[in-house]
Amino acid sequence: MSTISRTRLLGSACALGLAGPLLAATAATAAPAADKADLAALGESLALELAAIATYTRAAASAVVTAPVAAVLERFAADHTVHRDIILGELRTAGVTPSDVPASIGDPAMTTEVDVLTVALALERRIAQAHLAPIGTLRNRDYAASSASILGVETAHVALLSEALRKGPAYPTGIVGA
Repeated sequence: MSTISRTRLLGSACALGLAGPLLAATAATAAPAADKADLAALGESLALELAAIATYTRAAASAVVTAPVAAVLERFAADHTVHRDIILGELRTAGVTPSDVPASIGDPAMTTEVDVLTVALALERRIAQAHLAPIGTLRNRDYAASSASILGVETAHVALLSEALRKGPAYPTGIVGA
């Protein structure tokens, strides 16, 4: 059994007395305000995710697409719903009231299945770019990690649609941005 000397006890108490207020001050410090550029990037991504959900839901319910394509569109809409929920959570955690307005994609003609897939490919490329572009500049690294995770799903969508339309590789050079 070890004994504690008065000197050691007094030294430990002094160290705690000096360090305690510093630790408490650090713990009580509020999180820094969210970066405006980060929030703008999240807002843009959210608007595109909302546009995808609306577009795919409308297209899957139309008589224009076959059952297998409708099933894929429904799966894509489900993926975008998950992405939307992630982004909504990040915005709400930052104290922002998110917009529920989807991004404008115009009013593309979707009178054939090929039209639907072509619109979907253009939309997926736009969404992938919206998640890719800010990754290196997002100050909140949690946002960057979420964006990178979502980007993986978006590029899979691009690849699948490119293959379905026989448009060749999603990114012809094999390197995004090259």
